[in-house]
Amino acid sequence: MPSPTMSSLPNSALPDYEIYAIRYAKQALRSDGHMFLGGDHAKMIHGLDFFTYALKGGGRNWIVDTGMTARQSERMGRKYDFICRPSEALAKIGITAATEPDVILTHAHFDHVGTLEDYPKARFHIQDEEMLHVTGRDMTHAPFRAAYHAEDIKQLVDLVFADRMVFHKGDVTLAPGIEFILIGGHARGQAVLRVHTARGWVILASDAVHVFEETDHERPFAIFYDLPGMLEGYRRLNKLAGSRDLLIPGHDYRVTSAYPAAAPGFEGQILRLDKPPRW
Repeated sequence: MPSPTMSSLPNSALPDYEIYAIRYAKQALRSDGHMFLGGDHAKMIHGLDFFTYALKGGGRNWIVDTGMTARQSERMGRKYDFICRPSEALAKIGITAATEPDVILTHAHFDHVGTLEDYPKARFHIQDEEMLHVTGRDMTHAPFRAAYHAEDIKQLVDLVFADRMVFHKGDVTLAPGIEFILIGGHARGQAVLRVHTARGWVILASDAVHVFEETDHERPFAIFYDLPGMLEGYRRLNKLAGSRDLLIPGHDYRVTSAYPAAAPGFEGQILRLDKPPRW
């Protein structure tokens, strides 16, 4: 397995990135059984928050995932409360989606690759394993298709033919202080980001870890491609982060309450993850 610390530069020579979390939708309640493998479907627990991210540093911006649309979520038979379109929130922090050059896709589930059209100038970064998954034999199995939409995948293929897709094989450094790490488990090509900030290396776990219970107690999420791989991913991410304060689950409502707003008036919508949490 490649080393998780890939930078050849000392930390003091790396940019300190600002990390913005855009909370674009929320789900008030979810059954324990829909959250965790073997959970109780009759027990309702706190639902999920939905995030995309932006990184500012080194003289440029990076967008991480593009969210979902109400239409696609309704096709899944799910109802969410939408707060904003991610690109609208980005504009509030001085980022113009229409001109951004790079978007990183952690995987291609429907809530991470919606609104691709908002980034018409961007190159999109994705793991080889994820594109093999969504365009190959795996999609002949109905359970694997459940979290993907054909329309979204067709857009990804269109980006390949438009020469706007950049493929990565395993762990790579995208820029000084930004590492794109293949974890697998939840999705075949599930990746995370390791980002250098003023408070240390922060792990944006995306859906490799939805909520803290997964890494705190090795309680597996209910949707996965590779169960042993997902569980091993939890251990790897705990080791990579070194501290719970440096691990950001992709959907945990406690992230919203723990991290400060990017500016007054942005509470609950735009958060600063490069700042320490307040538990």
